[in-house]
Amino acid sequence: MALAHWTVEIDGDGLAWVGLDVAGKSVNVLTRDVLAEMAEVADQLESNTSITGMALYCGKDQGFIYGADINEFSELKSEEDVAGLLDDVHSTFDRFAELPFPTVAGIDGFALGGGLEVPLICDRLIATNQPKTQLAFPEVKLGLLPGYGGTGRAYARVGAANVLDMMLTGRMVSAQEAENMGLVDMLVDTAADLKPTMQSMLAELKGQKPQRHGISDEDTSSLVEEAAGKFTKRLRPDHTPAPFAILDHIADHAPDAKAISNAEKLIFPALMMSRASDGLRRVYQLNDLVKKTARGDSGFQSVHVIGAGVMGGDIAAVAAMSGFQVTLHDMSASAIDGAIDRARSLYERRLKTPEKINAAMDRLVADPDGAGLSNADLIIEAVAERLDIKQKVFSAAEQQAKTEAVLATNTSSIPLEEIASALKDPSRLIGLHFFNPVPVLPLVEVIASRHSDDAAMAKGMSFAGQLKKMPIRCQSSPGFVVNRALLPYINAGVAEMLAGGNPDEIDQALVNYGMPMGPIELADQIGLDVMLDASTPLGMPEDVAKTYQDMIAKGTIGRKSGQGFYEWDDKKAIRPRAVYEAQSQVKLASKLLQPMVKECQAVVDEGVVDSADHADAAMIFGVGFPGFRGGPLHDHARNTN
Repeated sequence: MALAHWTVEIDGDGLAWVGLDVAGKSVNVLTRDVLAEMAEVADQLESNTSITGMALYCGKDQGFIYGADINEFSELKSEEDVAGLLDDVHSTFDRFAELPFPTVAGIDGFALGGGLEVPLICDRLIATNQPKTQLAFPEVKLGLLPGYGGTGRAYARVGAANVLDMMLTGRMVSAQEAENMGLVDMLVDTAADLKPTMQSMLAELKGQKPQRHGISDEDTSSLVEEAAGKFTKRLRPDHTPAPFAILDHIADHAPDAKAISNAEKLIFPALMMSRASDGLRRVYQLNDLVKKTARGDSGFQSVHVIGAGVMGGDIAAVAAMSGFQVTLHDMSASAIDGAIDRARSLYERRLKTPEKINAAMDRLVADPDGAGLSNADLIIEAVAERLDIKQKVFSAAEQQAKTEAVLATNTSSIPLEEIASALKDPSRLIGLHFFNPVPVLPLVEVIASRHSDDAAMAKGMSFAGQLKKMPIRCQSSPGFVVNRALLPYINAGVAEMLAGGNPDEIDQALVNYGMPMGPIELADQIGLDVMLDASTPLGMPEDVAKTYQDMIAKGTIGRKSGQGFYEWDDKKAIRPRAVYEAQSQVKLASKLLQPMVKECQAVVDEGVVDSADHADAAMIFGVGFPGFRGGPLHDHARNTN
């Protein structure tokens, strides 16, 4: 039978050259069809007694193997389904590992998850010493652990400390680091060097399987304890069970590498069927969905930012760090100076080398006179959240800007139509709503008014992508998506407190649910003055509004004043963080999340966003809604079905 994805060629020296080139896809992924065909390849190799060695390589120009096809996971409906798949794959991989002749894999590009487990079935691994060659076990980010035998095979090569680091972080390992730890055996310069080097290595082995010493002298328990302290201090097994399962997996079965591999079949199915993996796999798909909308070149080269406060200054800093020429304007020279100082600190943390730091600083230009406005391709306004001020800024900017320049507002809640009323050509205005802190939070709401030009919106989406942000396209409406859903949730928490609820108990209920912090603490973090201004267009309970007004009058506006609903010690709210009865916490969290769920559904029903996927993505990437729950609408649907 002809193979669709694999090729097997036997040369004159008896070497079997096995290539993977998945049909119909631009990169290699391990679909179920690919894995099934792999068993047929094993049949050919086992039945041909003339073979003296095998060389495994990638038939694609891009990457090695990107892992399993995540979209196929939804076809697995039970732990039994998952276990059946793993039994088949383990059997196939074991057959390759037990071939009677030496085997070598050549890796060029990404080898991720199952895409790293495939070459690990070989006796020797060779990789190109190129930046694009990266190896990883990213399964933990999907609520899983490697499931095709890779945990034991990697452990046999690198030991507990290294394999735990890779599995618990999911981080990329460069080719050089992989060689240093023993994950690969040899590096070559380029992809063109792989086949001749594999051929030479197999010739040296002369048909004999090389021996590899096992791991036997490690203090596994101390290494597991060290990894737990390093990587799981802020995690909870009821939220994300995979990291804890990984630790137990190595602790229970090391140093027997074969037992480690086999035990995957007992652990992986339950993780796959867990709510956490369901949510995290959805986040992976949302991430892919959003990134696809951010592709392309905006065509922008120069950006002019008006307003050098925290938001404007950080927007300017991130744009310059991303390669744009940026001018930063503010009526206050000291505000500009402060923003540029913050930018330097950011670049020193992110860019590391003096050359890159200085290049970014050169692209960020203080512009107290606003001279850069007339040459800018994109003009971003980040001034006070007041309609009259924004209208004044844009009216003046329009007169000086190039006719083809795109105008963008960073408003967090004001409908764009109201701002655009000050413009002669309102089609030029779009919204680019960043979230604080800009260098950290990935979301950008790219907002269209009923006037906004489609080309300007497309450029805004691509610009966000060039900043390595996650853009969500939405229609102009009060609060857009995130604030429309977030503020009622916060205000519901405050209302619960004003009705006699214990603020610490309220906050702890939401932390136990998985939120980064509870609504009372978050109100303080944002600032009660900002909460009042941002909530007013959306409406809020009268007692909440009056409480904000009274506390603002007293100067107790939250973290920035050192006192709000809580007293603050710099960045930390002073609260008991007590333990409360579990079931009451679940009920309280469910109650307080209802306004968020309601508004997320409303923005979908009203067409503010394109789908529930986009609404959930906005809340995950914009406010830190727990990824393991998959988004407010996704989690609500699971709880009600």
